[in-house]
Amino acid sequence: MSLPKENLVIVQYAGDFREAALRLSEGGAETYRAQRYTVDYVQSLASRYHVTTITGFTAEPYDSVLPSGARAIGAGFTDRFHAPTILDLVRKTNPDRLILRLPNPILLRWAARKGVPTLALLADSFPAKTLKERFKRRVIAHYLKSPNVTLVANHGKRATRQLVDIGVPADKVVAWDFPAQDTPYDREAKLSAQGRKILYAGLLSAPKGVDDLLHAAASLKRDGKPITVDLYGKGETDRLTQLAKTLGIGTEVTFKGLVANSEMVPAMSAADIVVVPSRHDYSEGLPLTIYEALCSRTPLVASDHPMFLENIEDGFSCVMFPGGNASALATKIDGLLTDAALYSRLSANAPEAWEKIQILLKWADVIEGWLASR
Repeated sequence: MSLPKENLVIVQYAGDFREAALRLSEGGAETYRAQRYTVDYVQSLASRYHVTTITGFTAEPYDSVLPSGARAIGAGFTDRFHAPTILDLVRKTNPDRLILRLPNPILLRWAARKGVPTLALLADSFPAKTLKERFKRRVIAHYLKSPNVTLVANHGKRATRQLVDIGVPADKVVAWDFPAQDTPYDREAKLSAQGRKILYAGLLSAPKGVDDLLHAAASLKRDGKPITVDLYGKGETDRLTQLAKTLGIGTEVTFKGLVANSEMVPAMSAADIVVVPSRHDYSEGLPLTIYEALCSRTPLVASDHPMFLENIEDGFSCVMFPGGNASALATKIDGLLTDAALYSRLSANAPEAWEKIQILLKWADVIEGWLASR
């Protein structure tokens, strides 16, 4: 006689699981790297578990069973993440096993008190500049050390090592990555910039450094060195549109919105520079944009975010500037555009830089290993 299926519950901050599953099943395009890989894998778990994915930010609240048999619950958050609401949804699913894709103290505390076997599958860093950040980091580390959290995985080597630095036992920490969908070997190196076209892809928000990029563009225009900026992604579009107009660069900035992920590397290849300007207080793991920029062979300008250090190197795989410093960003952009030797060197180094950040253990492998460990 077969044993009853366990309740496996996966909690994620955003990324509407139901919408993605239905769109992809109808032949729709991925909107970020490895979306089909993760969605299909989670749905495949429905053959072995009563699997439920709970998502915070969704267009509307819902509770649906997908054709695959996987259950999807959306909390319907639109402005802020409300952990007590998510916890109430988790309680109602009565999980036998829990996968947390966000390091939320409220959820971690509940799982520890209930003794629910938990996998923390993260893509986060843990800043400690303010007293509040330091306190939150200590609390998260405390609960990640709990016996019920049997594995803690983070995206990127440096972000993973930070978990050990904040007190999580090294023997329960692993680094993961998504499978490669593109490589820099598919494109020729670039010799010099052909124009002054800058590309940004990601969440449109101040902590991701988009404001700093717009201020840098305005500064360059005032100096008679204008650039154009294409912004891919969603977020604070209305506010940033108004900011661009206020700065006098409304015609130089184009909001591209969400596009199929298959379009991103070609779009980066057609640009002259890809910018990843994240401020230090943004909780980064290692942005997929960096992987895609290296695959495009278009030189990268990146902030010195702590999670970028050791993954990318100033002068070898990127040009780096102090995060949050729009003036420095403007200087680095213009310098790279006008320095053909540096430009060609960064493009030529892209394959080696890309190889350096590859990780053998993949996202689904982490889950499979954890599920098999009990």
